[in-house]
Amino acid sequence: MIRGFYTALSGIVSSMTRQAVVADNIANVNTVGFKASRTVQDDFELQIMNSLGPELGQLGTGAVATGLKIDISQGPTQVTGLQSDLAIEGDGLFVVRTGGGVAYTRAGDFQLDATGTLVTEQGFAVLDTAGHTIQPGQPFTVTSDGTIVETGQRIALVGWPPGGVTRLGQNLYSAGGQLTPGTGSIRQGALEGSNTDLALSMTDLISLQRNFQMSSRALSLQDGTIADAVQLGRLR
Repeated sequence: MIRGFYTALSGIVSSMTRQAVVADNIANVNTVGFKASRTVQDDFELQIMNSLGPELGQLGTGAVATGLKIDISQGPTQVTGLQSDLAIEGDGLFVVRTGGGVAYTRAGDFQLDATGTLVTEQGFAVLDTAGHTIQPGQPFTVTSDGTIVETGQRIALVGWPPGGVTRLGQNLYSAGGQLTPGTGSIRQGALEGSNTDLALSMTDLISLQRNFQMSSRALSLQDGTIADAVQLGRLR
């Protein structure tokens, strides 16, 4: 019976974890260049066996949220007509310099700061292929390969790393290992929207809420069963 508590509780924890991921996707449905996260629910015992081997003795059942990864599929492109708005079509990430070092982003809603430097919405400098900041002047034209016609600088694009990226917040990512140049193209005067599928996310949220309710009900039933057993013990 105690094992049943862990089974039901694992279902609750897994549902809460996956609900948080889906809720974050929904909250960023209008965020420029946002990439949704995906996760699945696996059998807890199977995950332990995969990590430690099959000889584990007696284990109870349960669930655990696994497989959290970022969906890098293309988001919809919206034409804005603003020269500082840049959308990546295909593979690629912009390279920016933050206070903590180099980071990467898919959001191309750039602007020129007081010094004429191309920066992100948060004020982080956009870098070229040589690792330098960019001062394109006014007006400026960006070709599909990222070259700024007026200065000859080329906006840096790196490909999505095979090992994945880590979210840093503020629509930024960190990445390790050797990065290769991105193969995508840049479209000036446009922005890539979030790739969150709102209808699918709402369906997932409803389904996870039902899972949470069922796991909560199972936990209550387990509690009632133990209470009955304790009562029977007292009567004897």
